[in-house]
Amino acid sequence: MKELKFHKTKYGKELLIDCFIASETKGFITNRRPYILSFYEIIFIIQGKGTFLLDDVIIPYQKGTIMFLPPNRRREWIAENQTDAYVVLFEGEFIERFFNDNLFVYRFHYFHNYNTPFYLKTEENEFTSYLKKVIEIKNEISNLINDSDHLLRSILYYLLIIINRRYVEQHQIKGELFENIEVLKFIRLLDKNYKEKHLVSDYTQMLGISKTYLNKKLKSFGKSASDLIKSRLLIEAKKELIYTDLTISEIAYNLNFSEPANFIRFFKKQTSITPNQFRSEFSK
Repeated sequence: MKELKFHKTKYGKELLIDCFIASETKGFITNRRPYILSFYEIIFIIQGKGTFLLDDVIIPYQKGTIMFLPPNRRREWIAENQTDAYVVLFEGEFIERFFNDNLFVYRFHYFHNYNTPFYLKTEENEFTSYLKKVIEIKNEISNLINDSDHLLRSILYYLLIIINRRYVEQHQIKGELFENIEVLKFIRLLDKNYKEKHLVSDYTQMLGISKTYLNKKLKSFGKSASDLIKSRLLIEAKKELIYTDLTISEIAYNLNFSEPANFIRFFKKQTSITPNQFRSEFSK
């Protein structure tokens, strides 16, 4: 599977953000060709319809759909007709460094969610207002000057916030991420350690809080800490079952299960089928 890294010096100086029209970038939208990006991606569909796969999550899209794609997750287009989009790419560091906040991108519900879709449906006028900001980003990148970094961050910051407000409204999300520091830290630690650490106590120890306190903080999101750990493990397990030729035993050990039987038991409890059955069903 192709893995793409961020081209930091594409414009002659280090710049951790990019914006382009998909149809103007050769091979960006290619049907049934899985790939992985090492950076954040927001896609604004301006033409066409179809579905997009993020690991095993199906995202339906049409004109006016906005898709939010976190790093290091497998992607695949299944376009039904000619699809085009504006694409905004950025490294988390681009905006985290400016705000001196390594939790910044975790404050938005759409990138690191476990309960809600990775997309937003918009009306024409609403979509147009977002695109104006996207085009501002694209134009500024095309005409870089000394203070462009600051302006690009401010436009991106504005765009992320107004879209997050609409996303929360559309998907009727409860729970506030901006001030819920313990939850943000937990989700960030989970993203970095889910393969090695499967126990809630692993994370509460790193956070210096109790399991009861963490679950209390997570209550408004409708998931316990244990639920989120299992969800993240399951995402990775499915990805390896579908897109690699690794054996069940190899996948089990990659995910730090002590025995393949424990992995099979975990997977069946979460999905009601065995890993081999899942692999066979998906390959049909």
